Amino acid sequence: MSGDRVRAELAAIVQEFSDSAGGPPSLKEFLQLLEWSSDGVYPTPLVFEVTLADGTVYSGPEGSRVSELSDSMFTDMADILAGSSDVRNGGVMSPSDFMDVLLSFVNDEGAGLLDVSGGGVSQLSIAATESVAVPEVGDLLAIPADDGWYGVIVVARNRFGVALGIFREVFDSLTSVDPQYSTAYRFPIYSDDAQVLNGSWELVGHDENLLSAFPGEPEIYHSPIPAWPGRDCGEFGAAETPAGHMRLIDSDEARSVGITSGSYRQSYTGVFLQQSLNGLVRR
Repeated sequence: MSGDRVRAELAAIVQEFSDSAGGPPSLKEFLQLLEWSSDGVYPTPLVFEVTLADGTVYSGPEGSRVSELSDSMFTDMADILAGSSDVRNGGVMSPSDFMDVLLSFVNDEGAGLLDVSGGGVSQLSIAATESVAVPEVGDLLAIPADDGWYGVIVVARNRFGVALGIFREVFDSLTSVDPQYSTAYRFPIYSDDAQVLNGSWELVGHDENLLSAFPGEPEIYHSPIPAWPGRDCGEFGAAETPAGHMRLIDSDEARSVGITSGSYRQSYTGVFLQQSLNGLVRR
């Protein structure tokens, strides 16, 4: 995808945000959406620093509507990032090259952002972060809960995010987290690894033997009434692989995953996943 195409796709995301949230995103919200969607595309999530044309550091308005957006918007943004191309090596644009495209977009009068326009941003860069080991497939993580710790395993990293396989047992302490005899929650959850990078979740081991409890490339599910026209999701819903292949599901699978009840989510932020674990493992 060329730079011009990326800018056109970003403009479509701004419009989608406006339609969904009842108004255009601030630059802060737009960059937050990019950050949360970039995990799984780049080795670490993109975190941005912005300097305005008057030389001040941009912080943006208080509050954000990003956590209220539909899962499909994060997937759409991840698709844009994954589809961006570098003509020199044929791969995804490097973060620095993407910054050049992004800066030209946010400075365009037609970008439609709430609080910046036409040349309002002088510099846009990736924030420096501490060197922290990014969790790899097979790594075991401990996530704190109200009454102990849950063990999860990194199943995959792809355009949907980081797929986490959850084990149902609650462990009394961090040092006791060892899910090798625990029952696995059938459906891996797509999330991010921000809570690992900031130290809230602990890396406690590595055991690729436990991966056999989960599908290698977990699917996401779509309800029978899709968020976009022209896609057949059948009577009960559909599942999509990271490669984009769709299959229709039956009523039993729709009920098991939570499509029928409306409780299913395509992805969770790390914070929300931690808050939701007790309910998820009881399904």
